[in-house]
Order: sequence, then structure tokens, then C-alpha cells
Amino acid sequence: MFAIRPRVAEWRGWLTPTALFLAMFAALLALGGDRGYFYRPANHDHNTAQALAMAENLSPRHNFRLARRVWLNQDGGYEYDTYASFPIGGFALIKAAIAPFGDDAAAKLLAARVLMLLMFCGAALFAYLAIARIAGGRSIAFAAVLLTFSGFYALYYADGVFNEGVMDLFGAALAFHGMAVFVQEGRFRQLLVKTCAALFIGWHVYALLLPFIAIGFGGEAAALVRSALSSGERAKAARSAFASLIRSRYAALAAAAVLFGSALLAFNFANEYADFAGDGANITELPLTDSILRRFGQTDDYEERPALAWGDFLRRQFYRAGAAVLPYSLVRAAGWDFPVPEPARNAALAPALLGLAATCAALGALALARRCRILTATAVLFGFCWAIPMRHNTFYYQHMFEGLPYMGLALALFAFALSGARRLAVKYLGERAVGRLAVAAAALAASIFALSIFQVGQLERNPGEAEREKAAIAEFSAMRPTVNGKRLALSPDIQRFSGGEGYETVFFLADSFIGDAGDPADYAISRYRDERFDLLTPDNRFAFLYWQTDLAALYRAERRWLETLEPAARSVFDVYLEGGALRYLKSPCVADDALMRRDSFFLHVYPAAGAGEFHGANFHFEQGGNAFDDACLMTADPPPYPIAAIRTGQYIPGGERLWEVFITPPLDADALAVYEDAYREISESGEPAARGDFDVYLDGDILAYLKEPCAESDARGRFFLSVYPANERDLPSDARESGHESLNFTFAPPRDRLDVEHRIRLRR
Repeated sequence: MFAIRPRVAEWRGWLTPTALFLAMFAALLALGGDRGYFYRPANHDHNTAQALAMAENLSPRHNFRLARRVWLNQDGGYEYDTYASFPIGGFALIKAAIAPFGDDAAAKLLAARVLMLLMFCGAALFAYLAIARIAGGRSIAFAAVLLTFSGFYALYYADGVFNEGVMDLFGAALAFHGMAVFVQEGRFRQLLVKTCAALFIGWHVYALLLPFIAIGFGGEAAALVRSALSSGERAKAARSAFASLIRSRYAALAAAAVLFGSALLAFNFANEYADFAGDGANITELPLTDSILRRFGQTDDYEERPALAWGDFLRRQFYRAGAAVLPYSLVRAAGWDFPVPEPARNAALAPALLGLAATCAALGALALARRCRILTATAVLFGFCWAIPMRHNTFYYQHMFEGLPYMGLALALFAFALSGARRLAVKYLGERAVGRLAVAAAALAASIFALSIFQVGQLERNPGEAEREKAAIAEFSAMRPTVNGKRLALSPDIQRFSGGEGYETVFFLADSFIGDAGDPADYAISRYRDERFDLLTPDNRFAFLYWQTDLAALYRAERRWLETLEPAARSVFDVYLEGGALRYLKSPCVADDALMRRDSFFLHVYPAAGAGEFHGANFHFEQGGNAFDDACLMTADPPPYPIAAIRTGQYIPGGERLWEVFITPPLDADALAVYEDAYREISESGEPAARGDFDVYLDGDILAYLKEPCAESDARGRFFLSVYPANERDLPSDARESGHESLNFTFAPPRDRLDVEHRIRLRR
């Protein structure tokens, strides 16, 4: 028998974990919910759409600028909406994944999301290889990684196409594995290569390098100082110690990371400066400079939107730590409400206490750790080192994906706990029993991981919306050959049809030059359909392409059309429900009207019985409003299912509602059939839960009110509902003082005796 050469043995050692984490990838695809959601470019808010647009525009023609939008000025020169806050590497990877698919936007979206899932599994693979070295056992590493990657933050953002999510997580795991190899085998070149590769993708690796270099360099310095103090020739020993510190590999790693990161930033600065130099801007006025200064509270908006107080900030970080260390299936089993939605400022106390306890336990484990304390400390401190600058960033503390770095804390905690359990089991049960227990622990971790994938996959998945997105993407893909290389004018309502901030439309129409509504254009695209203009896509449903048409003329035509109709409701805005869309019209009105404040519109859609889930959305005028002449016109999209009622209006964020209207759409054949089925099911379900003027039935989370016979006069007035939960913590915070949650609603004017049900969602 020939001995296996070391390099061959090393590669063979990768085969089993690689197969296991490819199985993770298969599980993500199989259990991750309705994968039609892959086709929502605004999934995970606008970041995915923005990253896709930047990747599409990345090309030698534009000097590899990170541009969210490209347009032609009147002189025929390029102008850019540059967003150069991130390294170019991640966007280059996305570009490589989507480039082969030409004009097929749906295939590009799928390819980008599959790339993210592969990077998610790659992050798990490198984390496994590192923890196997630290904890001294493959079964421990396997279980620790599966439990860590079962957390909400990990699974929710697993297919998010933006570099501050899974891409940065992959880079951090790659660098962490390089650190483990360096600490155990001294392979410094590998650490340098992996660190630079991680920096090429994203900046999170700096938060990992900071504790690693500080602890490593500090340890070397302390040892040299002790040696110098104990030496008889202290001056000579001090010079020797200083020379050793200069040659320290930790110092070399810090210098390499700073130099390589600076080179990446210099490339971005050069591109931004080229964009803004014509306007007389200097380097201190560039968006990239502003982005850097904002993270340290040095921008002009810092006084208006101050950083979180230290108490609120730490509570929020411990909240995120608590969410990261608990697999999502256990969150659901405990009935806890976190981490959806994440609180804006003051975090919930119970999860924050869990995070505090987890942090203390992980730090306490350092005193007992036998191997690689520097690596354990680095993993534990990763999230906190990244979060400190975010305290000053007036926007970033809101983002849930900032919880991803706390996976390092979870990884260290699970590895230490499992390693300690193994030592105890060996002591009291023997090696043979420990082997069986290890297999059982790995199987349990795999089950928790699979269940967590399935449960997170059910969040915010709406098949109807996904199908609408896919149909709209098909329309844009069909337009691309016509509009490539041409000037385009996009109406604001077309830019927000997918719920984002317009970047998804830029992604769909890459290789076109997209300007504002008033810019000269070869083509225009709007949600409004009017064949009196040069309409090139009369059979479309969502996006209508016009040749050399002034968008303002389209707005005026739409306004004239709406004013010939009777609105579904009148208030500050007249609200029309036509063609499956809601249209809001106000005149007189200007864009800077106080009523156009950000996030002030709300839309609540109550489905016909059994037709779908309650839909709630908030949006602002800038996302889809068109201001022209003396009018403001905006379009919103209810879900594509039979609707029982719509409540919409405006509110002051954190304050009162300014106005609201209640709309009951006429029942079409599909909606009537749904009500007929609901009526038949209610009639045959047996005794009601309570009898009164209406019989009241409770089926799951649906309350049904039934009265037969029923006339319009029987349904006048308002209904009220008060819900008292079994556990007070299930109530929203503003209802805990009263101990119940209340809802008042009106009965839709009956068009038919079957129209007798009102569907609501109860908090459980």
C-alpha cells in the first residue's frame, strides 16, 4: 500500500464536507418555500434590485463603474448614478453569473439567486472546516454549523443578491478559515490570499481582522515586553523586540489589508470623481466620502438624525445576538415574535437578555478554551466590531441584515457547548457511546436546519404576487431588443410596480439609457395604457411601451380619463379602482405638498373568503407619484386575488391618520364563487361559536358572521371585535396596558345575500 501524499489527503478530506454542504444547497432549493419568489427583484427590499442593476451596468464601456443608472445627456455623453460604497468584486461575480442569459431577465434573476445560495453553502463549508480545526471533531463542527445557519438572519437572506448579505458572509467565512490554517500551521500566504479575496467581495472582513490582529499582535508585544524586562541588557532587548514587532505577521496582515482595501477604494473614488468633477466637486464632496463619514457621525445630517444612545444601541445588538443564536424552528416553537419585524429602536427585552447571556457565555468560554482562543475570540467579537460604526449611521441601524455578523458568536457558542458536552460524555459514557451520540446530534441539527428552512421559506411568500412579477418580467424582457441602446423615459409608477425604488426597472432594461420623466427620450414606459398615443405593446398588462411620447401628455390623458369616472372613494385624494390598480388623484397639488411626506400612504387589502392572505403595505409619493401641472397622480397595486374590501389613506409616521377610505369592490364571477364556497362550508360546519343577531363562526384564524335572511338594513353601523390572547406578550406593545386588541370595521353593502362574511386576521 502506498501512503497518501499530504496534499492528496488534504483534498480527500474536503470531499465529505463538500458533499454534505451541497446537500444543504439541495435542501434550500427543495424546502425554501415558493421559489416563484426568486423572481421578485425587490425581494429583501431594494438592495437586491440595486445590486442587480449595478452588475448589469458593469462593463468596460463604462470603465467598470458601479452605476445604478446610465443615461445620455443632450450632448450624447454618458452620465451615471454611481454608488461606489462597495468593492467591485461581488458585482463582478453577479455579472459573471447573469451575463450568459442575454435578454432573459427571469433567467438572470434565477442565476443570481442560485449564486447566492451557493455562496451561502460555501460560507457554511469554510465555517465547518475552521470549526473542525478549533473544536477537534467533525461531528461537532457539522452540528455547530447547521445550528448556526438555521438562524433567521442566515436563512432569510440566503438568496438576497447584495454584497452586505450572503456575499460578505462568504468572505468572512473564507478569511476565518485562512486564520485557522495560519494559527495552526503558520501558512501566512494562504491567509493573505483569502483575506484579499474576502475584501474584494465586501468590507465585513475588516470587522473580523480587527480583533484577530489586535489580539495576535498584542499577545506578541506582551511576550516581547516580558522578555525585554527580564533581560540583563534591556536596551538591546528592547531594540530586538521592536524589530520583531515590525516583522510580525500580524502587522504584515494589517498592512496588506489596509493597502488592498485602499486600492479598491481608490478605484471607486476615481470613478466617482470622474462623474462629479464636471460639476466642480472636490473629493470631500463625493458620495463615497459622505458614506465613510456617515458611519462615524461626521455628516451634516448627524444633528438631525443622531446616533442611537449607547443603551438603545447595546440593547439592539444583544437583540440581534439573541436572534442569531437561536435556530428559527426553536423561535417558532417558543412562540416568540422576533426577529420579524425587527424593532426600530428599543429592542424587545427577552431576546436582548438571551443575546446578553449568549455573549457572556461565549466570552466566559474563552477562559476554558484549550485550543485557538484567538480564533474563538475573533468569532465572538465579529458582530460587535462591525456594529460600532453603525451606531453613527443614521440609516444602517434599521437594517436586519446587520445581524448576520452575529453568526460568529453563535458559531463559537455552539462549538464550545458541543465540545464540552463531548468531553463530559467521554468521561462518563465512554468513546463508543459518544460516537452514537455524535451521530444523533448531527441528525438532530440537520432536522432543525431543514425545518427552519421550511418555516422561513413560508414568510412573505405569496404565489399570486410571484406570478405577477414573472409576467411583468416577461414583458420587460420582450421590450429589451427594441430599447437597447436607446434613451428611455420611465414614469415613477413604472419604477415602483415591484415595490422597490426603481432599480429593478434599470436591471430589466440594462443597455438602455434611463433618464428622468422630462428628459429627451426615444421611448417612454408607463403603467398607463392609451392607444391614442404611439403604443407599441397593446397586449401587455403591466408595462406599456410608447414611441417618442411625452410622459406628461400621458399623465394628462390619464387624469382626463379618471375624471370621467366616478371614484370608488372621495377624500383628500380621489381614489379609483380601475383595471386592477388603485389610482390616487389630487388637484390642486404639488410634489412638495406636506401630504407627500415619506412613508405616509397605507394600503390594507382584505381578501374574499379563502382567496388569500391579508395584504398590508406602506409607501410614499416619491416611489410612484407623478406631479404635473397642478395635480398629483399615483398608482398602487393590490394583490391579484378576489378582494372583499380595501382600506387606504395617509398617516403621519408614528402619529395619527390624516385620512382614510374604505372601498368594497364589486364582486366578479371569481369572487362570487369564492363566497358561494365559503357560504356552503359555513352552513355545513355545524353549530356556530355564538348566536346573536348574526351567527358567529370561528374557523382557525377566520371569524365569519352569518345572517340569513339578510337585508341591507341589517348590516348598517360598525362591527367591533376585541381579542384577549392567552398570553399577554402576544399583544403589540401599545395594547398591553388594556390587555386586549380591538378592531372596528364596517360591513360591505350587500350585492347578494351571499356577501355576508368579513375576513380578518387575529394575532396568535
